Parts: sequence; C-alpha cells; structure tokens
Amino acid sequence: MEEQGQAVRLPFPPPLAVLFCGGVAWLLERAAPTSVPFVFHRLGWLLIAVAVALFVAAVLALRQAGASPDPRVPVPAIAERGVYRFSRNPIYLAMGLGLAGAGLTWDSMWIVASAAAALGLLQTMVVAREEAYLSVRFPSEYASYRARVRRWL
Repeated sequence: MEEQGQAVRLPFPPPLAVLFCGGVAWLLERAAPTSVPFVFHRLGWLLIAVAVALFVAAVLALRQAGASPDPRVPVPAIAERGVYRFSRNPIYLAMGLGLAGAGLTWDSMWIVASAAAALGLLQTMVVAREEAYLSVRFPSEYASYRARVRRWL
C-alpha cells in the first residue's frame, strides 16, 4: 500500500486500457466484420459529444480541487464538486462512452463491446488501486464520499 505522501501506483496509464481494448476490437473487426444498425450511428456522435463534455467537466472539477487529472500525481484533496457529485470516475466513464460512441459511428459492434472490456480492465487494474490509495490518504473523507457517490453513475 502506498504511503500518504505518494501517488497511487498503476500498472499502466489509464488511457492505454482504452487504446488497447479499442485496438484489439479494431483487429477483430478486420477479421470478422460486424455492423451496427444505421439508426445508431447518430447516437454514436451524441455519445462522443457527451464523453468530451464529461471529460472537460471532470478535468475542470479536479483543477478546482487543486488536483491533477494524472492519477500518478499525489492527491491533495478529494474532488467532490461538479461531475464528481454524480460519479467517482467521470474521466474513465468519459473514455468508455467515447469508445462506445466511436464504435457506433464507425459501424463496429466489436468496438462498442470493447468499451465494456475497457471499463472492466480499468475497474480491476486502476480504480481498485486508486480507491485503496484514497482510503488510506483520506480515511473518513473518502469513506463518506464513497457512501454518497456511485462509482460510475
């Protein structure tokens, strides 16, 4: 377990999980093409727009709390305002929504499905470590925050 003055130790930068899962899905799409009903293509653009807005809002909320969006940097405070009132992981949620939106617009069910795989990978390899770190760094504050705010939505 990390000491209070250190940052959480992650096996890889979180965006790599999304890129890895999306890349594997792209290869699968080339090997065994899939299709998404045309009516969902516009939904893909909407998901991408929501993902971008969510990402920007999350970064702004972190900055207001004096924190960095880079999880490898020590956390000075828990971000509890803005989108962090509704989700403990809005940046990772934005990454998943963006990948799902890309799959819909690019007509690939493999890529859509890879969003769930990416979120699962982030959950087990990143979020669990971040939560353990925050539980040590801010024991009572983080326990209270976890009780009030859901992990994803």
